[in-house]
Amino acid sequence: MSGARTQTAKAALAAVTLAAALLGGCGGAGPDPTTGETVTTPASAAEQAATNPVWPSNFPDPQVIRDGSGWVAIATNGNGMNVQTLHSDDLATWTQGSDALPQLPAWSTKGKVWAPEAHRFGEKWVLYYTTMAPDPSIQCISLAVADKPDGPYQDTSTKPLVCEEGQGGSIDASPFVAADGTAYLYWKNDGNAVGMDTWISVQRLSTDGQRLQGKPKRLIRQDLPWEGQLVEAPFVWERDGVFHLFYSANDYGSDKYAVGHATASSPTGSFTKDPDPVLTSTDVAAGPGHCALFEKDGKVFMVYHAWSPDAIGDEVPGRTMWLSEVTFDGVKVSVTPPSTQLPKGL
Repeated sequence: MSGARTQTAKAALAAVTLAAALLGGCGGAGPDPTTGETVTTPASAAEQAATNPVWPSNFPDPQVIRDGSGWVAIATNGNGMNVQTLHSDDLATWTQGSDALPQLPAWSTKGKVWAPEAHRFGEKWVLYYTTMAPDPSIQCISLAVADKPDGPYQDTSTKPLVCEEGQGGSIDASPFVAADGTAYLYWKNDGNAVGMDTWISVQRLSTDGQRLQGKPKRLIRQDLPWEGQLVEAPFVWERDGVFHLFYSANDYGSDKYAVGHATASSPTGSFTKDPDPVLTSTDVAAGPGHCALFEKDGKVFMVYHAWSPDAIGDEVPGRTMWLSEVTFDGVKVSVTPPSTQLPKGL
């Protein structure tokens, strides 16, 4: 990040900083005195202005999903919920919903839910999420099923879906269905937690999205200077026969965190990386990452989280939800940098 920030940029961040000051970190303001759970402070109506960030309270690892004529956003645990939800009619103003995953399987731990991502398979929605496994105590991937994108989802499993015990665990699951109808699951081994390489892998899914098929395949790992010690948070988008893999890399709590991009002619690779990230920090948003894409009226948009730049290096107040537009040109992509102005077409 540049050390110079204009007074205009600081003024634009004032409402965000005020709301975020109530939050104690990426999980929220602190424990609920009755339950011990981490709770964030919801944004007031006055703070829900039609500007970026579109949600000024802690809402990490977001995904936006079409729900009839409106929209649902889901995110990592917070505000007393395992999976946070928001609702919107216009993508610019949002209201808080209820917990999309109110109950966890017996083998997991309440409040330890990260990076949820959902996809519709037939008449059912399947939610993939990261949570804690009991033995060993590492992060693993599970799934839950619901009739609606905002849940409530039910997880009837007796063990994780993916849990690479020898690789530090498994996190950041992302489902994808190609134009030919074949379904895949992408994820990252949590190698940086144990001093190992991090790999983004892929494996076939059953037609209902609830079972893995075949064997996993490793796709990319951290091997570019800007990526630091890790790659994570995969999301695949198909456009004109090109498979675009978006991913995040570096330290999520710093301004070095950014979104990378790679392309392939098949969902299983091999993928060729761009040398530089496609979304990086600006004077209004630091550490943009963990993105997901969605389409509206023929345009493609990216949702992601970012910090207030003034918080980097201090006690971070939380990751807020931002929107940018994505345009495609063959194997090339362009993402509008984080700005307080919403992208056109929303």
